[in-house]
Amino acid sequence: MINSNEQALAADAQHLLNDKVNMFLFDLKNEATEHGFKSGESWSLHMATDDEITDLKRSHHLVVSMRFKPTLLLQAYQQVKNGIQQSVSKTETELSVNDLIREGKQYIAAYPVRIPRK
Repeated sequence: MINSNEQALAADAQHLLNDKVNMFLFDLKNEATEHGFKSGESWSLHMATDDEITDLKRSHHLVVSMRFKPTLLLQAYQQVKNGIQQSVSKTETELSVNDLIREGKQYIAAYPVRIPRK
């Protein structure tokens, strides 16, 4: 049985996770506004390692990223996907925390997907 201290700690951890996810979503919204996102433009969202973050920053003008504990990364990723109204793929739903730890994933990273201009 879970005692009241454990319940309080779990509630605090969930609250902190929600705050961090909301901060990430706020950053995405601000960057989209600042960089003039047009209708139909969106974010490409990924879970990434340190090296992948470095590569993304080299290849994309704009990358928004935030580090999470691997044990919270999957839940945070799913919340961000929901927050930007993107569905979670079958492959993503099959991931486990152990997969993320083994692969060294520690970040949520987003970069703009631009629609080519006509």
